[in-house]
Amino acid sequence: MKTLQNIFVHVLLLSSIMAATAQTGWNNGGGNAGRNGYAATAGPLTDSVLWQVNTPGFFGSPLFIEGDKLVTMRFRSPTDAPVECYNLFNGSLLWSADVTGSTGRSLPVGFRDQKVYVVHYTDNMNDSLFALDANTGNRLWAANLTVAPYITSTAVFDSAGYLYIEGNQKMYKIDPQNGQQIWQTPSIPMASGSGEMAINNSTGRGYTLENIGGVSYVWTINLATGAKLYNRAVPDLQPGGNVPQSALMVGGNGIIYVQLTEDNIAALSDNGTQLSLLWQTKIQGNCPFSLMCTGSDGSVYVPSNGKVLRLDPLAGTILDSSQSITQGGFYILRASATDNGLIYVTTGEDYVYAFDLNLNLVWSDYVPVTNTSGVCIAPNGLIAVSGSQVVKVYTPNPSTSTESATAVLASISPNPATSFVRLDTKKDMSGKQVIIIDATGRSVFQQKLSGFSSTIDISELPAGIYWLVIEGATTGSRLIKK
Repeated sequence: MKTLQNIFVHVLLLSSIMAATAQTGWNNGGGNAGRNGYAATAGPLTDSVLWQVNTPGFFGSPLFIEGDKLVTMRFRSPTDAPVECYNLFNGSLLWSADVTGSTGRSLPVGFRDQKVYVVHYTDNMNDSLFALDANTGNRLWAANLTVAPYITSTAVFDSAGYLYIEGNQKMYKIDPQNGQQIWQTPSIPMASGSGEMAINNSTGRGYTLENIGGVSYVWTINLATGAKLYNRAVPDLQPGGNVPQSALMVGGNGIIYVQLTEDNIAALSDNGTQLSLLWQTKIQGNCPFSLMCTGSDGSVYVPSNGKVLRLDPLAGTILDSSQSITQGGFYILRASATDNGLIYVTTGEDYVYAFDLNLNLVWSDYVPVTNTSGVCIAPNGLIAVSGSQVVKVYTPNPSTSTESATAVLASISPNPATSFVRLDTKKDMSGKQVIIIDATGRSVFQQKLSGFSSTIDISELPAGIYWLVIEGATTGSRLIKK
């Protein structure tokens, strides 16, 4: 598809950007605490690229977004792999930091409340954890403990912002203000890449996938105390296949989903006192490091033989299948979803794909060698993908044309010279909802638009940079352009 340019337009009220608030901590390690890849926002309907930068990546280069910043690791050599921070809206490099002293990789593992969490990654299960200031890249603290994430692993945060990360056969809960350990509990992951915890914030429970005597167990952990409460063994349907190197997933329905050898999928429920096996289905594939997701309708999207399958979340039955999106080989499905009914996936190879809920292809775009970099979703609907030599950011819901059948002037009061915008009104905008979104993705103003024009009074808004979005049943979200 042809790339559309200049879809995003800044409605500049004053020159300063508003301070970012804690939105999500979205990342391509699953998207949220539940590790289910779901974001309550509208994602891109086309492959329109907002910006891209040519910069070297590597296996295990994650992406994180908060507010107006995107963080990732760029790999130049084994001793030159800094964490880098970009402006989310224009791709400018804000800072680059190396916590290793040019001795290894600076692996970002989380981004929350204006802190970027970075590991001095060594491959020896004895790594240091640092918190950096998201605005400057300066070090805020170094944790007095050692962690042991794999190169594909990330941290996870509960609703209060506490950080959970794996150590050497243990799980830590860490205070984000000072890096102090709150608790640790034993945890023996199935394999590298499977030691992350998935969280159900509504129940205060965390879940880990462990290997005890060659048997797979799902453990329930009390997030307040770290106590391991109860477990459930999940037998392999086809022993001898690929060892799962993926985190668990907690759906919006509270069901825990686990991917086992050769990608057979199991679902468990937690009633507060025990885990029960709801279903288990044999799905052939070759997908270590893959991450499933749940769609806006609750369906579960999983890998299978170069395709994506849609499963019924309560029964495990196959509802739909995508076209083949890989020729086989080392197929690493990384799946994410938005609430406008789109599923975004990468395969570890050379493309990013967008499907509807029934797995019909909506769009695709070339991104060379994505490896384990899945789609990272921002709270405002932007998505980012990292390839071997590029980082790309795609725009949500761009206009399908650079020409307007009828151009309407919406005046903004008070009205600085740069504040006026022209709305793309190929369809009648009467009765639609005007929403002003700030730089963090937060809705700060709403007003009904009656007829083809309106004066929008924003006199109560604080200084900052804003984007105007038009919501409507027939038009969807419409971005403005000057």
